[in-house]
Amino acid sequence: MPSVVVQGLAVLLAVTLVGCSAVSEPKKQISVAQIPVAQPSVSLLDKVVWNAQKQQGKMYRWGGTSPVTGFDCSGLTQYAFKNGARVAIPRTAAQQYAAAVKVPREQSQKGDLVFFNTSGKRVSHVGIYLGNDKFVHAPRTGRAIATDQLKGYWAKRLIGFGRIPGACKPSYS
Repeated sequence: MPSVVVQGLAVLLAVTLVGCSAVSEPKKQISVAQIPVAQPSVSLLDKVVWNAQKQQGKMYRWGGTSPVTGFDCSGLTQYAFKNGARVAIPRTAAQQYAAAVKVPREQSQKGDLVFFNTSGKRVSHVGIYLGNDKFVHAPRTGRAIATDQLKGYWAKRLIGFGRIPGACKPSYS
């Protein structure tokens, strides 16, 4: 009988050991929250453009500098740079032209200012360049803030492009 007991224990031990060797170590589980995800890079100029485009549909208001009461052309650009890039730019189109670093048309980029002569004065209108010959601006009394193309009326009155120092760096917010 002792040999049957010993044999039974030996079989039980063998089954247990085989069972132990078949059990694998639990795998580490990684939750989605632990996987680093690269954040899209948004430049300050992207934010400037976004702040201007967000005002589309609001009516032009001469002397306007607010999304509540309306914008004129330079009020819109001043607001977009202040809220998008936290950069203060002068109030009028002519002053903004004087403050901007002039850029050749072929080197113009999204977020550059685009200047026009619409009234016989050297610089009388400004918008924000969107690329692909488009710009957003507050056109005139009776019209809403909109995107237009640099052709026809606007191409004939184009003075040039300007870049605002301090607004061309990446955003870390």
